[in-house]
Amino acid sequence: MQTETTPPPPPPLRSRLFHSPGGRLLLIGLLLLALMIPAQMIRGVVLEREGRRDEAAAGIVGSWGGGQHLLGPVLRVPFQSRQRSTDKDGKVTETRYQDAAYLLPQSLKIDARLDTQLLRRGMFELPVYSVHLKLGGHFAQPDLARWGVLAEDIDWQGAELIVSLSEPRALQADASLDWQGRKLRFRPSTGSGRIGKLAGIHAPLGQPGSELFTDGRAAFAIELAAKGAEQLSFAPAAEETTVSLSSAWPHPSFQGDWLPVRREVGSQGFSADWSVSYLGRDYPQSWRESAPVGEALEHSRFGVSLAVPVDPYMLAERISKYALLTLVCTFAVIWLTELLSGRRVHPIQYGFVGAALCLFGLLQLSVAEHFGFTTAFIVAAVAVTLLVTLYSRSLLGGWRSLAVGSVLGGLYAYLYTILQAEDYALLGGAVALFLGLAVAMYLTRDFNWFGGGEAPPAA
Repeated sequence: MQTETTPPPPPPLRSRLFHSPGGRLLLIGLLLLALMIPAQMIRGVVLEREGRRDEAAAGIVGSWGGGQHLLGPVLRVPFQSRQRSTDKDGKVTETRYQDAAYLLPQSLKIDARLDTQLLRRGMFELPVYSVHLKLGGHFAQPDLARWGVLAEDIDWQGAELIVSLSEPRALQADASLDWQGRKLRFRPSTGSGRIGKLAGIHAPLGQPGSELFTDGRAAFAIELAAKGAEQLSFAPAAEETTVSLSSAWPHPSFQGDWLPVRREVGSQGFSADWSVSYLGRDYPQSWRESAPVGEALEHSRFGVSLAVPVDPYMLAERISKYALLTLVCTFAVIWLTELLSGRRVHPIQYGFVGAALCLFGLLQLSVAEHFGFTTAFIVAAVAVTLLVTLYSRSLLGGWRSLAVGSVLGGLYAYLYTILQAEDYALLGGAVALFLGLAVAMYLTRDFNWFGGGEAPPAA
């Protein structure tokens, strides 16, 4: 009598999930998604610390002075404007109202010297500067008759020279003006002494028109000193504006609508020259007070920003974006070791390794705030690599744990290189993923993914 053999029941779902290669891969994927929660929480800590840094910087700017924008000099000449109107009976009425002409110089040369330092508030630093400015050039005598202004309506006695600054409270000493050989003093600007939204200083010239100009022109020379932070910019306020700027700060970032025509940057500082023609501007050489030119003049600028070469918060945020790459590569090495050696690693043990990897960013930032980015990166990378290697020793064995540690150490070295070469970050990340996938495919090319001794179906 032939007896039928009953096939053994299939293993329970839990056993298949924990022991089959596909099931374990699914669990690892779910664990990676779960580990993104603490990774994003650490990124939130980075943003919070960056916000505290910005608050400290705002406190320094509030007491020292912020970024300075120099606009001018501008010659303001008040006059009376006449407007005639005729009523229905043919009666002509003349109305007079106060107006003013704003005139830009024909030539302007600015020599600026920046003396920089780092101010601290708590553990945070901000680059600040003291700038000494020398301005020289000349104005052409204006012809207001082209606006229909009569000579007797021009108030030359009320003419004034205006220099606008975004932070006039940061002026350090009395600003001096030499106008046609006359020594004049500047005063704080209020009301009519503003250009656009910028305040500043003005100097009443107080002379008849025939004495303000010689042979149709007037030369001027201005000296002033001011404090500021992070950036300094200028407006092209002449037909031909030239600026020479020098500083001992070794990390300038040239910004604005015009870049320097010459620059020299080295470890001892930098020097730069600009030459800007009025042909490239979007505002005229002269305008009436009612014309909306002030804001255009205010927003037309060029200059330099005192860049911080290594911003630990920006780099920490970039590190947080590579958290998933680090987790995937490390888990892939452990998982491949499982497949090739027959050792088993519990998902909770994967979780411990993932937690250590997530802490890398937090450890790096906390050390960087006190000792700098490079030192912090080395300390955090060595600490996490040693921790994961020693923990893997009990999971995978001696030489296999060294493989995990070597891959993780190489990954951190590769990450450091990518962070230093920002322009190649995307290329570096893509190459790393491609090479990692290629290695995984090569090592598992002969692995039986069906398990249980089953052969893959014939083609």
